[in-house]
Amino acid sequence: MTRRQLFATIPIAAALKRANAAAAPFERIDTHTHIHRRDPALLSLLEQADWRCLSICVSRAIGDEASDLEEMIRGTIDVHQATKGRIAWATAFDARGFESRVFAGRVIASLQQSFGLGAVAVKIWKNIGMGIRAKSGEYLLPDHPALSPVFDAIEKAGRTLIAHLAEPDGAWLPLDAHNPEVNYYTGHPEWHMYGRPGVPSKDAILAARDRVLARHPKLRLVGCHLGSDEEHLDLLAKRLDTFPNFAVDVAARVRYFVSGDHTKAREFLLKYQDRVLYATDFTLGPGDGEDAAKEFQQTHERDWKFFATRDELSYRNRQVQGLGLPENVVRKIFRQNAVRWIPGIAG
Repeated sequence: MTRRQLFATIPIAAALKRANAAAAPFERIDTHTHIHRRDPALLSLLEQADWRCLSICVSRAIGDEASDLEEMIRGTIDVHQATKGRIAWATAFDARGFESRVFAGRVIASLQQSFGLGAVAVKIWKNIGMGIRAKSGEYLLPDHPALSPVFDAIEKAGRTLIAHLAEPDGAWLPLDAHNPEVNYYTGHPEWHMYGRPGVPSKDAILAARDRVLARHPKLRLVGCHLGSDEEHLDLLAKRLDTFPNFAVDVAARVRYFVSGDHTKAREFLLKYQDRVLYATDFTLGPGDGEDAAKEFQQTHERDWKFFATRDELSYRNRQVQGLGLPENVVRKIFRQNAVRWIPGIAG
């Protein structure tokens, strides 16, 4: 039985009861989800459990693939309006065609339209650095001059740039038992970079992102997935120290805190308590319903327990103890940092 099949056997009322029992004394915000259509069970659960979300649009296409971005944006706007802003939204743009003279103007016009419809942020994805290429075959990196006017426009509009750039180290390692991400890259070989000629290294991609931070010091940039430094908190700490306009979310990376040194994780979160945003990377698929909503809620409850308590909990089939962060730090991670780094996310 899959996890979602298991959750499907739990009545929605029971999930709501658990959600209320685990509720914090404040409204929490999940800053990284992908919810592009209405789902009554999910929306009811979020409201009952007193959660807000940011639904992020993504331009995933590379090469000559068809883009689903416009459809995604329309669906996300509908969800945003239907929930009266409980689900905020972030727009995106297709970076292909960056060599065209009209690229920046076209993208900026599209972003301005999204801002007028309530978008509070703009997402760039890992296909920048790992997928999109120039006519010469060279990979597009995030510090390419063609993207700079777009970043200027985002800053001028007072919006936040959300950046998923690069991947865990395993994307550049052989697919063997020593690779902690072997399951993901076995199933998604298109993002496994090991052995591919001409592919930028992870360090090169992140260095290019760092140059964006340096060149646009007033641009708020949230690095998804611990800024892709999930395995190197020491390097992430140096970047946070260097760039005051940089913050990170923990989407799909709480597991690295869980499996790593808890003392080091706690010290990191205490020191950078103003720079870390709670997030899950939850995706509502086309066939998902109540079971997906329950799984989403269980993730929220489990992560809350890990950060906010010293309780024992089951996390990916292992028993661990929560970090027990101070209440004021937990409040920052689960709400205040989202409001600060992504203005408008809470209405």
